[in-house]
Amino acid sequence: MALIGIVFFFAVPRFEGSFLLDDAKRDGRWLIVKLQARREEAQRSRRLQLLHIDLDTGRIWATSEAMSPEEAARAAARAQRLPGGGSVAAVEFRNRGRIAAGQVNIRFHRDGRADQALIHLRHADALSSFLLEPFLSQVRIFDRLVGFDELR
Repeated sequence: MALIGIVFFFAVPRFEGSFLLDDAKRDGRWLIVKLQARREEAQRSRRLQLLHIDLDTGRIWATSEAMSPEEAARAAARAQRLPGGGSVAAVEFRNRGRIAAGQVNIRFHRDGRADQALIHLRHADALSSFLLEPFLSQVRIFDRLVGFDELR
């Protein structure tokens, strides 16, 4: 019994850290799916798509230029939080700088372009960054906080 107790004493802290990592990965995968879905929808529908991120409440939702004001309000009411319990700490644009409060809109244009943006996720004490490129469909992932000046 003592041996089993010693094994659990050393093993449990490692498992706790892996659960946090799994939640952070789930948040990252969820965000990437949302970004890619908006880009694909913009190309398919040939209409501007927006991904809205409320940095103060942690809510994320999508709208389209084809939506009526009532439809856009319903989309905002159905806004979701990241499924793993993390939050978007800030969104950084090359031309507009870093935004850490309020609402941020990332645009996906009908020709497939997107706003170039770095989305910074916080999960517990860990920060990661996701780079959305204007013409590339893949989202680059960084396991730390990065800025545009570091990407040059």
